[in-house]
Amino acid sequence: MLIAIPKEITKAETRIAITPKHVAHLSARGYHIKIEKDAGLLAGFNNEKYLSAGASICNTPEQVYAHADLVLKIWAPTEQEIQYLSSKSTILCNTQNLITCKQLEKFSQHRINVFALDLIPRISRAQNMDILSSQDTLSGYVAAILGASCTPLIMPLLMTAAGTIPPMKVLIIGLGVAGLQAAAMAHRIGALVYAFDKRPETQEQTISIGAIFIEKLTTELLSSVNLIITSAQTRGQNAPKVLTEKQYKYLNPYCIIIDMTTDYGGNVDIHKLPSSIKLIQDSHLSRRVPHSASILFSENIFNFCQFIIKENKIQPNFNDEIIEKTAVCWQGQTHHPYLTGQ
Repeated sequence: MLIAIPKEITKAETRIAITPKHVAHLSARGYHIKIEKDAGLLAGFNNEKYLSAGASICNTPEQVYAHADLVLKIWAPTEQEIQYLSSKSTILCNTQNLITCKQLEKFSQHRINVFALDLIPRISRAQNMDILSSQDTLSGYVAAILGASCTPLIMPLLMTAAGTIPPMKVLIIGLGVAGLQAAAMAHRIGALVYAFDKRPETQEQTISIGAIFIEKLTTELLSSVNLIITSAQTRGQNAPKVLTEKQYKYLNPYCIIIDMTTDYGGNVDIHKLPSSIKLIQDSHLSRRVPHSASILFSENIFNFCQFIIKENKIQPNFNDEIIEKTAVCWQGQTHHPYLTGQ
């Protein structure tokens, strides 16, 4: 079996789908691994590390894609990359960069199979393949660190001979994996963390990480916080607007907002946002820690590889929920629950 690892061409992408550690595991099983030159450089994995792990280095995308049975990527191939793909190749990737089913149909036309790792079902036996959970965990961590570095205040309580500085107040809106990690990290740094989510079941999780669960965004709270991190979203839907013009008049004039849902329309209504408020929009903050992010992504994708490869062949079991949910393009048939046919 020939496995290809191309260099990501998506703008601002710094991660790589698989690390030398897992390349070595795959090579030990007799698979031939090709990787594009410098594909892992931004993540801290140079060509020599991949060569030592048993991979071959290719100078061009055409060379790395040629005759590949299995392609491991962060993002689904773009139209530019499709031309390099071989018929009947199978791709493991994140499909959040796809917008319509027409893009999937292009893969079908070339008889290319695609497994969407962002559609891994949230069940216990699939946790070690869940790229969204692993990357969102890091994004939440980065959001708290980024917020701390951007504010003119320090996060923790500081008592000195010159006086006392109270802890900074931080508001987290949306308590999924990223939001909870952001809340936990901000609390760890020393901030006074308030957390809001419409789902009451998140209250226990919030309390367990040291944050204060709130059921309503009051004007008093909004006027007292200096950092707001938003990550409220539902898979396959547009992100709800949780901060609008109505709330802006209550915010601290120099409040910093980090919106982690930009790819889904954003939690923040940017119209009439006061110029004094700094807004950071980034749905993929894990790209700011590419080495760690690639290690976790590689673990996820390697576990999925083991799940679908049997006897040196790609043999997915379509009676399994994990395969049924992720096989968005298989032998000319396309299906993606979150894409439109327009």
